[in-house]
Amino acid sequence: MKIIITDSGLIWNERNPYLKKYKDVVLVVCLNGKKVTDEYECFISPYKRSMNADKYGVADQRLIALASVAQELNNMLSYHDDIVILADCEPRSLYPYFVLKDIFEYNNLHLVTTSPLFFEDINIIKGHRSMLEDLSKLDSLLYYDINKELTENPKETKMDEFVGMITDKMGELLPHILNEINRMHDFPSFFDFNSLSYIPLEKGYDTLIKKKIKKSTELDFKLMKEYCTLGLIMPPLYPDNDEYTKKEVERPVARIDGKRVCNILRRQRIKLAEANNIPFESEACPSIGPCAGTCEKCDRESKYLRKAMNKIPEDKRVYPQFNPIEEVTL
Repeated sequence: MKIIITDSGLIWNERNPYLKKYKDVVLVVCLNGKKVTDEYECFISPYKRSMNADKYGVADQRLIALASVAQELNNMLSYHDDIVILADCEPRSLYPYFVLKDIFEYNNLHLVTTSPLFFEDINIIKGHRSMLEDLSKLDSLLYYDINKELTENPKETKMDEFVGMITDKMGELLPHILNEINRMHDFPSFFDFNSLSYIPLEKGYDTLIKKKIKKSTELDFKLMKEYCTLGLIMPPLYPDNDEYTKKEVERPVARIDGKRVCNILRRQRIKLAEANNIPFESEACPSIGPCAGTCEKCDRESKYLRKAMNKIPEDKRVYPQFNPIEEVTL
């Protein structure tokens, strides 16, 4: 699991005390062009201060600068992992989500955010909304309308006190959120505050738990950096000296019968899709000669089928018989 925050969030930033217990998996995206902490891993945007410093959303130079290095940010993430972006009422806290959503392929993307405050400048509200216009790439969403909390609080409550209250509430809820994400099997899902659980979007409120469940206060799984490629999880002590080391370690090893393995696995994916009436197209790989038997294209197809299968009730899923050892040795 990886947790992404920015140096611009009102609630979720490098000063948030609730993040300290998760520091090994926190990545701070420094939107302002300079490193803000030595406590967490940082990704520094190439932003240079400009005359458009007061803009928000797609016109903001901070977003444009981050978008220019989006692939580099994506390369810092592992594969087949849960990536949790913690954002809030500050639209800039949503910039990592906005630049990653369209290049995300091998991870599950989870967004935790709040609404903008109703009394903010209209440009801030519009900027926040523009970041959330496309939620189609999300595997889960938690959206907390803090305006309701604001109207229910006494009028004499100061703004810093209110922010502190929301910070405490979300910080205390964070381990429960992470536990729920770790147990999640149905995508996409939304967080329901009544049941304190993620509800599959396709099933909607039919699956709501009537009795409010007990909120988790501690993680019930081991939180660590995991690097996974093509289904093989690397140890936590993965050498992350630089991007080239990572690429060399993760380079698939070519094998003389790789093309045959590729064709066998492709045929099985087609059979699986046909047996479960899943719309699926798979072009034959044009590569010739030795290969690893699997590649990024294979991974994309496999991820698509896994998500499609998760939407089918378990008792109705069909798994065609398949013995990979027998197939390869025939």
